[in-house]
Amino acid sequence: MPAQPFYCDPARIGAFAVAPAELAAGTDAAIFRLFVTLSMYQALRDVVIMCQQRSLPRMSMCVVADVAFVKRAITRHRCPALGSVESFEEGCDVTKTGETVDCGRCPGTACHVKDATVVFNRMGDMGKLPTSAWLRLWKIGGMSALLKRVCKDESSPIKRAALLVEHFAGVHRIGRKLATMFVSALSTPALAPGLTPWFPAVDGNELVVVDTNVARAVDALREPAAPRTYDARERWVREQASTLDLREFRPDLPRYSPRLVQQALYAFCSKSNRVAHGDVCAVRTTPCSGCAPTLCPFAASMESRDSLAG
Repeated sequence: MPAQPFYCDPARIGAFAVAPAELAAGTDAAIFRLFVTLSMYQALRDVVIMCQQRSLPRMSMCVVADVAFVKRAITRHRCPALGSVESFEEGCDVTKTGETVDCGRCPGTACHVKDATVVFNRMGDMGKLPTSAWLRLWKIGGMSALLKRVCKDESSPIKRAALLVEHFAGVHRIGRKLATMFVSALSTPALAPGLTPWFPAVDGNELVVVDTNVARAVDALREPAAPRTYDARERWVREQASTLDLREFRPDLPRYSPRLVQQALYAFCSKSNRVAHGDVCAVRTTPCSGCAPTLCPFAASMESRDSLAG
């Protein structure tokens, strides 16, 4: 595992990088920035999002990922849709049509939601995400209050992680996959040693992030008729993880961690990430000794080079 995760590295994501000391302390500001930063990794390759984040000036980061800035923008604006999470998510109609961002409720009026939509430069309502997050989870007491409620409602650290996923999945444009990635980043020590402030009160080792790469790998390894749902794929990863003792690979790892097994599948199957890390298989003409052709993203290109050479 990397000594410093990408979300703490300014060289990789620019002003969106979270200061390690603040993340280790679990401050509201650090956790909000991490939440928004990770939320941007939707439907595009990681390297594309990283390039976008590096290119944005600090002010753009503040518009979407600085919790103090977002709070001030919400409390100072007179739009009635900003009064509560219900009124916001039902009444904010900011849209993006081509390069034009506006709304029907307050047309032509400057607004941080519109500014956020411009920063994200994605679908029309993506700019609602930071405001939805603040109204839902940061407005009343911030993260410390949320964690206290979750710890009071649930005694199991593993079940607390699942409960937190439900809370964050309710934020506009987040959903289960991104919420799982976020909660596990704060509660699975092997992913970011020293930077998981919610552990051990919250234990994310049993969480599983099913993205496109992981889904493809799981489907290739299971029976062809197996159901292709998030739950079924998650269950399969957990079943396989239960047959492994991860301490055999590295003594400081937990014995059982579906999250780490899933991360290994993701890392192996992501071509762009392996290329970005200088994987030698990207330029090989023959498979390496440990190649798994059904999963390796370079296997097909190797076969293509072999056929051309022949």
